[in-house]
Amino acid sequence: MSQRLFRTILVTLYVVSALSLCATGYELSKPLAATQLAQTVVALLTASCALGGAELLRRRAARLASSSEDMNSSPGRARLLIDLEEAASTALPDHPVLLVLLDLIGFKEYKDTFGYPAGDALLKRLAGKLGRATATRGSAYRLDGDEFAALLKVEGDVGRLADLVAASLVEEGDGFAVAPCYGTALLPNDATTASDGLRVANERMYALKYSLRPTSSTLHSSEVLMEQLARRGPDCGDHLHAVAEMVESVASKLGVGIEELEQIKMAAELHDVGKTALPTTILQKKFPLDTDERTYIERHSVIGERILHAAPALHKVARIIRWTHERYDGSGYPDHLSGEDIPLGSRIIAVCDAFDAMISNRPYRKPMSFDKATAELKNNAGNQFDPLVVDAFCAVLEERERFFLAA
Repeated sequence: MSQRLFRTILVTLYVVSALSLCATGYELSKPLAATQLAQTVVALLTASCALGGAELLRRRAARLASSSEDMNSSPGRARLLIDLEEAASTALPDHPVLLVLLDLIGFKEYKDTFGYPAGDALLKRLAGKLGRATATRGSAYRLDGDEFAALLKVEGDVGRLADLVAASLVEEGDGFAVAPCYGTALLPNDATTASDGLRVANERMYALKYSLRPTSSTLHSSEVLMEQLARRGPDCGDHLHAVAEMVESVASKLGVGIEELEQIKMAAELHDVGKTALPTTILQKKFPLDTDERTYIERHSVIGERILHAAPALHKVARIIRWTHERYDGSGYPDHLSGEDIPLGSRIIAVCDAFDAMISNRPYRKPMSFDKATAELKNNAGNQFDPLVVDAFCAVLEERERFFLAA
């Protein structure tokens, strides 16, 4: 019997009792009958108010549970407990429900290496992937820290269903690998209550977790990553080599001193180190990024700064890298700097990097011609790019063209 129905019955009894006593009005003149009526009314009203208060508390708890969502709008632990209680009471052997608890392996190393903002961005991305993987089968939940859960209707093989859920939480890149360790409980086969289901899934998850041993291929410490980045340089790729070479020429054209020139050149060689924290699936995507992916990838300059801060000698280089995606009009990222508040090295790299990107082949578009790419730079001088840097870049480009024509 629901609390609302029970409360209605109590109120009905109160009304019936009152009408019955009123029908025998002469009895009301007797002190004992009046006292009994008063006691009955007080008792019924007290019970009704108590049940009404309990109902309000229950609704408030449900609202808190539904509003206790993570940064990607995934329900949290409170909602999982509510849904799991309902599943445990309704699941049948021929219509079971699968609980999957997941704990990320490699995430702590990722967060320690690339920083908390990068870690939060990765968790948001993973929560979205898990939500999409479970959308037609059940619900996904973001628990504490790097823990997730899913509650799914079973259709077909249970093992495949659990593997599908786990696969959605796998991400890897040049400098990291994150994958889940998970445990399952099938309701009502493995457990008939919510608490038992959580216990069984939790025990299985940790049994698997502690049987795994981290290896250098899956976990990367800051030291390992720095050794990897130290080997990067002019030979780390055609893009970095081309950008660094052009940056050096443009900086020289602008009269940059020797010491600052070396810092700018090194920043150009390392300006993409933050992309080691980005999932390969994003970097190799064959069509333009969606909004969430673009927001995620825009963190790479901040991550690059953090990586280089591990080496005290590279602090100035790290600051140049942080601001390579600022725009001259202040609409860039991550700090919305504008004009000469953006370091000169960052402004030079921005122009050279954009030009090389435009003339390079991309999975989602063909390269531009030199003339068209140069026109794009000039069209965006004053808003995206520093006009003086664009002029210097174009002057260097013309000098090189005359040199090769003369040769």
